[in-house]
Amino acid sequence: MPLKEVKKELNGMDKPELVKIISEMYKKIPAVKTYLDIFATGEIEELAGKYKKEIEKYVYPNGRNLVLREAEARKVIRSVQKLKITELSVELELHYVACCLDVIEDFGYWEENYYIALEKMFYSALSGINELGMEEKYNERLIEIVSKASDSDIELSY
Repeated sequence: MPLKEVKKELNGMDKPELVKIISEMYKKIPAVKTYLDIFATGEIEELAGKYKKEIEKYVYPNGRNLVLREAEARKVIRSVQKLKITELSVELELHYVACCLDVIEDFGYWEENYYIALEKMFYSALSGINELGMEEKYNERLIEIVSKASDSDIELSY
């Protein structure tokens, strides 16, 4: 059903019906619960913490063979990006970049696609920061990331 028709249906409902539908969606659809929790409170820290742990689980090497699963971390970030909560996306993207830089520093990891993904994620975060007008809030963190990248001969700029 096209969005226009959905809006027409919703406009025809009274408030209790809308509350009931939204409540059911909240209970049954995790992405809706996440979105509405942030919408209602404006707080992203707790949710960001949960996703950061998940990102770390995938980015940092695991086992004797030092298996990296950073592609899984990028999937987590893409699923969050679909929520269209830019500040949450920025937090996770910067965390991903910082974790990848740690892996490069600690293990000397070198793989071209890894570096390309890291750079794309950094510039995506930078775009979100600019969109939000939060350059001042993130300035120190960006300087740290750019400096750490430079130590590994990775050129990131903002």
